[in-house]
Amino acid sequence: MFSLFKQSAEPTVPPSPVSAAKRPEPPAAVIAPPPPAPVEAPASELAAAPARAPAFRQDHKSLYKQLLRGLYDAVLVTDPKGHVLDSNGRVQNAFQYDSAEIWDMDIFKLIPGLSPQLLERVRQGLAENRHVLIDARCIRKDGSAFPAEVAISSIDLINEGDMVFSVRNVERRKRQSQQLCRFQNALSNDLSAVAVSDAAGQISYVNRTLLTLWGYEKDEQLIGKPLSGLWTGDSQADAPLRRALAGERWLGTLHAAAQDGRRFHVGAAMEADRSQETREIVGLVCSFVEVRES
Repeated sequence: MFSLFKQSAEPTVPPSPVSAAKRPEPPAAVIAPPPPAPVEAPASELAAAPARAPAFRQDHKSLYKQLLRGLYDAVLVTDPKGHVLDSNGRVQNAFQYDSAEIWDMDIFKLIPGLSPQLLERVRQGLAENRHVLIDARCIRKDGSAFPAEVAISSIDLINEGDMVFSVRNVERRKRQSQQLCRFQNALSNDLSAVAVSDAAGQISYVNRTLLTLWGYEKDEQLIGKPLSGLWTGDSQADAPLRRALAGERWLGTLHAAAQDGRRFHVGAAMEADRSQETREIVGLVCSFVEVRES
């Protein structure tokens, strides 16, 4: 038969009456106190604490406002009829109106070249996911005008079909372009023959006097050709180019050869053309005058 009692591997020692009566109780479980509740600083201390950089906000309105502030162009947001709904700070620099004055103003007052009919055509183009760029004449608050490039795109801000007008003043660029045209006209009508080459000595520009003197009809006959080809018969043909490309202004007389084989002498002046940014030599500017023997 199986025993109902488990035999101990150690000998049984009878308990002592004293030890049994005074057996210590097992220690009670120690429960850690809960962490102290966070204490809020007084409002005065919070105000004195240094401000932390605000977290980058992801909501669309904040991003929209940040974008308007960061754009270089003057930006006008209009409804489909052309009434101004919003603008950025650059508008005041360009048009002299503050945000309160320009609100609800017709875009046609600021850009007179636009008309309701033209604006409707623009809107139709924008509906086809196109961007429109126009050259415009804009009017400031004081009545003065300035040339501008206006990029128009669509945005669903308040209404479906709202429009964004990005206006860039190109007055300085137009003035520089006009000045360049004057210089080109002056060179074209100069009594001296003028040629311009790149740093490799290839012709990039000639005026009408040079074409006439060398017997050519069109500048395409010389563009891209070696500048030294104008005086190939000269034994020192390469010396003027080398010295001018080294940064030295060269003056002297050359034996030139016209297209029809005619030989003649020219007084020549050559000087390096330098980049305004780096001052590196990017080409040569040359002028020629025919020298006739008396």
